Amino acid sequence: AINNVEGLTRGIYRYLVASHELELVREGDFRQEMALAALGERMLIEANVILVLSAIFQRTQRQYRERTQRYVLLEAGHIAQNTCLVATSMGLATCAIGAFYDTDFNHVVGVDGKEESVLYLVAVGKI
Repeated sequence: AINNVEGLTRGIYRYLVASHELELVREGDFRQEMALAALGERMLIEANVILVLSAIFQRTQRQYRERTQRYVLLEAGHIAQNTCLVATSMGLATCAIGAFYDTDFNHVVGVDGKEESVLYLVAVGKI
């Protein structure tokens, strides 16, 4: 989700892997809804960007079979860690968040929680 980034409309975006682009999914301010779904986490209200890591397990299952869940969760952790490292090197604050109500957060970002599900959040903002 983009909240306060110059040149980008406030809203929920999807990262398109093939074209390395962001696609606006829903325009609007979703900070309050996200914070409520994340047990009142204030950083989600103050963050410029909220990276919402989600997975479509079936895509990975074709290749990794019974190890799918493990690999998907490991990758989410790696992405979050690298995001925090890069943001910190740029003088930005980060907060990795794993505490949220699955059904509520899936609803806010528009995924069904079955085929695709939210795994982890990384809030990024100016210090």
